[in-house]
Amino acid sequence: MYPVSFILYLFFLSGCQLGYYGQAVKGHLALMGKREPVEEVVADAATPEAVRGQLRLSERVLDYAATDMGLPAEKVYRSYVALDQDAVVWNVLAAPRFSLQPRTWCYVLLGCLSYRGYFDEAAARQEARRLDAQGSDTYVSGAIAYSTLGWFSDPLTTPMLDTSGAGLVELMLHELTHRKLYIRDDTRFNESLASMVAREGTLRYLARHDLNVDLTLWAQRDAARGAFLALIEGARERLERLYASDRPEQDKLAAKARIIERLRADYLARADQLPALAAYRGFFQGPLNNAQLNGVQDYHGLVPAFQRLLLACGGQWACFWERVQRLADDDHARRAWQAQARAGGQHSDA
Repeated sequence: MYPVSFILYLFFLSGCQLGYYGQAVKGHLALMGKREPVEEVVADAATPEAVRGQLRLSERVLDYAATDMGLPAEKVYRSYVALDQDAVVWNVLAAPRFSLQPRTWCYVLLGCLSYRGYFDEAAARQEARRLDAQGSDTYVSGAIAYSTLGWFSDPLTTPMLDTSGAGLVELMLHELTHRKLYIRDDTRFNESLASMVAREGTLRYLARHDLNVDLTLWAQRDAARGAFLALIEGARERLERLYASDRPEQDKLAAKARIIERLRADYLARADQLPALAAYRGFFQGPLNNAQLNGVQDYHGLVPAFQRLLLACGGQWACFWERVQRLADDDHARRAWQAQARAGGQHSDA
């Protein structure tokens, strides 16, 4: 999710981008200024019971994250901001028309990211239109949370609480992972790590706590996620072969359109067999271009490799974090590990 850590510092250093950083500062400070302590919201008789229940759950998740997973859960999610909107920030993703290499935006402290976040949806869509006019594939995605990587005391928000109980657990663990470890210039490593840790942590939490989760529905959701990722990976492989060819540009455009339409058709056929895939209907109604497909790869591309790393540690978080930190500290080893992961291999010395 969009990490706006130390945005005040960035604002003063980056005069050439004052418009962008100005909206980041304004949006972030506006959000922070609306915070209310969780304990006060829970104690308020006017608080809806559904909100109260999610806030109480959040407190238990923070304890679990710190004691069982080694995640930094202090001074975070102890406040709440009520919002009348479905997202907190909107991320702009972009890529060349004939490449699955994402466009990146670089920042003083964060390094380069494969997305650019806005607190105002209209501003995000305006930026997407500008990039589209320049010949890029673009995609705008709303995010219900973001991490300031420990620079600020991040609040819970209404969009976060509007998820299911299990969804809130997974979301919080994802964002706490960003506070645990963040590597400059490597969005895919950061997001895939957070996705894997959040998923595994949620499964373990559900095994030990009663959240009234329908395990049958959970299994169906898990199967749908796997089917969704398989569909995306198949389309990406076909597009990569196309882009690497020496076919004329017009031929590539026509072939790209056919690959995208095949992806839509494959989704509809698979959804008939697996009704839980209906949860992804909105995704397949989008442009299904390079930028949108890259977003999926960023959040899931390295998940199997991280799962293997955890398995090699016998499922122990302390060992896992030690090995991940070793990769974080050695750029060469991390790149080699990622290359082997893309090839389906495993880096045994991580």
